[in-house]
Amino acid sequence: MWGKRRKKLAVALTCADWRLHQRKVDMNARLAAKLGVDGVDLIAVPGPDGLLKPERASEWQTAVAQIKLLIGAHSPVVIVVLAHQRCAGHPVSDAEHDTDVAATAKALKAATGFSGPVRAVLMVYHSDTAWDLLMKETF
Repeated sequence: MWGKRRKKLAVALTCADWRLHQRKVDMNARLAAKLGVDGVDLIAVPGPDGLLKPERASEWQTAVAQIKLLIGAHSPVVIVVLAHQRCAGHPVSDAEHDTDVAATAKALKAATGFSGPVRAVLMVYHSDTAWDLLMKETF
């Protein structure tokens, strides 16, 4: 690796919903561009902003362990929790997605001990192929 520029990476805890990952939406590339990074490692689970619910505690612990592994392996500059409206994995109102994604990002910062920023991001639904990417809070 001598003489090669090190890639600037992010880690995203995102929803597994296929609509976000299809070529027309290109969430990964859009997120990388918005964050100013070269690439984004993804941990995809249904309804990531719902992982703090008590009944999802084991999923939360698994996601935290996977993110810690990626922090150690790739030294990301930022971690993201990316939720979206109209989510089957966490079927709540749009307003609840706003608060839940922020709470999850804050909890993820504490659980991982990550020293860099942890951002809450929301994908706003217009259609299955049209989404706005909104940066919410940073912890």
